[in-house]
Amino acid sequence: MEGKSVLSPSLWSRRRILSTVAGAAAVPALPSILTLSATPAHAAPAAPGDPDNGLPDTDQGRAVWAYKTGGRAVREGAAAALLGTPAALTAFLTTELPVARAEDNRFAVLSSLSGAGRSVQQTASAALSAGDEAVAAFLRDGFAAPVLEDLRVSVFSALDNGGTAMKREASKALNTNTKESLETFLRTTQHTAQQEDEQAAVFAILSTASPEVKKYAERALTDGSPAAIRLFLSSGQHIARARDEETATIEQLVEIVEREGKRAKLTTDKAVAFSARAKEAAEKAKIAALEAAAEAKAAQQDVRKSAAAANNAASAARGAAAAANTAISASRTA
Repeated sequence: MEGKSVLSPSLWSRRRILSTVAGAAAVPALPSILTLSATPAHAAPAAPGDPDNGLPDTDQGRAVWAYKTGGRAVREGAAAALLGTPAALTAFLTTELPVARAEDNRFAVLSSLSGAGRSVQQTASAALSAGDEAVAAFLRDGFAAPVLEDLRVSVFSALDNGGTAMKREASKALNTNTKESLETFLRTTQHTAQQEDEQAAVFAILSTASPEVKKYAERALTDGSPAAIRLFLSSGQHIARARDEETATIEQLVEIVEREGKRAKLTTDKAVAFSARAKEAAEKAKIAALEAAAEAKAAQQDVRKSAAAANNAASAARGAAAAANTAISASRTA
């Protein structure tokens, strides 16, 4: 450390060093394709004496800066070096820091794979296989092109599967074809477009809706929230249709009962009419039989007249019997 200024104990005591490293924020690891940015995940180059970071141009300042901007391996090495001897601090800055940065870089890339798209995964895997320099290059700017490709794939998926509004907004983002426009679509615009499409779907259902479905649809539209609209489309409309079918079934049963009741009344009325006519016919047949019997008695001395009168009496008796049977049948029908 010869030729380099050393922080005085009054400025950089162990307590102040521990306080500084404890309050430092780690650089986030490489996230999913929607949050990758041009900022590399590996530790930024040391900037000793930079007024923006407030650190002096010394080994201790460089070690603190490495801690603040590094990953887990860098922070652990920097903390141990800052709490160790001057020789340990020099060894960390000259030999251990590059190794720790490479380890953090690889961890950052590996951590990104689970949330990344296919293109990013392929490029990251190739970088991991190629070595530390390839990994560092990937984190600097090598991820930009595959991220853009994965964003486009996600937007194309929304375009293919979305409704009218979704297709319109996805096409706009693809035509602009910037990382910002694609991310904006995936983060916000696709959700507002989906809400527009879902509301249009409710209006389409409402135009031909049965009573209960209409009631449920109007309730969702009156609420107006995306949750209410989505609830209607996912389950509410089906519940409403089931209730309409249940109501229709009950109405059909009532209609059948009413129809059969009218038919039964008509049959009863006919039977009553038949019964009345049969009763009248029976009375007439009875009278005719009595008259025929009287004629037969009066014609006892005249064989020919007596035979004719007997036939008339028998015929009248048969008519009376038939009329009685008609009356019985009519009463049974009623």
